[in-house]
Amino acid sequence: MYRSRFKWGLAISTSAFALLLAAAPMALHSTAVLAASASGHSESHSTSGGGATSSSSHSDATADGAGASAAAGGSASGHTEDANGNTADSSASTHAGATGNDTATDSSTADSATDAHFDSEGGVTANAALTTTGSDASASGAAAANTASEDGSTTAAASVSGTSTGDGSATGHAFGQGGTTTSSDDTSAAAESTADGDTEVSTTGTGTMTGTVAVDTSGSNTSTGTDGTASASSSAHVDLSATSAGDGSASASAHIDAGSDGSVDTTDRSTATNSFADGDATANNDGPGTSASASGTGSGDGEATIDNNTSSATSSVNPSVSVSTAATAPTTGGDTSGSSDTGTGDSTSGTGASAGSGSDAGAESGVEMPPAQASAQ
Repeated sequence: MYRSRFKWGLAISTSAFALLLAAAPMALHSTAVLAASASGHSESHSTSGGGATSSSSHSDATADGAGASAAAGGSASGHTEDANGNTADSSASTHAGATGNDTATDSSTADSATDAHFDSEGGVTANAALTTTGSDASASGAAAANTASEDGSTTAAASVSGTSTGDGSATGHAFGQGGTTTSSDDTSAAAESTADGDTEVSTTGTGTMTGTVAVDTSGSNTSTGTDGTASASSSAHVDLSATSAGDGSASASAHIDAGSDGSVDTTDRSTATNSFADGDATANNDGPGTSASASGTGSGDGEATIDNNTSSATSSVNPSVSVSTAATAPTTGGDTSGSSDTGTGDSTSGTGASAGSGSDAGAESGVEMPPAQASAQ
């Protein structure tokens, strides 16, 4: 009897041990499924005041598989100002990285967006929008605007810049405009000038982009009485540049107006004068490492007097553009060169007993370069 009990006990113990062994691999397999995973997230915001600004961010990541890691981080800024110091700014950067050893996941995005503004007829605008995806993606952007008006002069500047890494893109836009109007009387003078510029720029893949606009306008007048004289002059200037490092595009366009006047009559001992100039410039460029720039200056002058008369009016405008060639030539051939045109215009001037003459003047220039075409050899 004693032996029989021993056998049964041994049989039961052995079965229990076998059950434990059978269960053990299942437990190990379950642990392996949960061995890795990662995530991440990030958000940022900002706004400012009446002259505007904005910023933003966003990130994200995920990963998967053994040894997975994820990181996400963002940032934002802002600023605006006035009581006639003008300005606006704004900035945003963000990063998302995901690395996993499992082939099924990994992932990552990042955005970023900025803006800026200002007005009350001093103009300016700037913005940027960046976006990337990919295993280690970063986007950073900045925008700025400022404007100032003083003694009949206006200056305005807008700029945008950005960088993206990963398999994404960065785009930017900067616009600026300014204008000056002066006037007078007893018996006249007047001057008016405006200028505006716009840049559009983009890059894809790992690259950077920048766009800047600077505008300034001014004007002067005279006359207020004592029978004769009148005078007026105006000028406008604009400078733009757009650059893209990486495979992208850049464009810049500008417009300028400058006009003056004169007068005096004081019952028909006469004299009158007039002057106007306008000009346009446009440049477009595509390809790796491209740039485009445009600039121009316009001016107009009137004059008048009265007895022994005299009138004259002159105006001129000078827009110009330039574009770069592609950063690297295609290895199998192809044309990567480009050139730009420039234009100038001048008005006539005159003197005489009753009126001088002024004429419109303008020019347009630009070049558009298609992407280089490679030819097989």
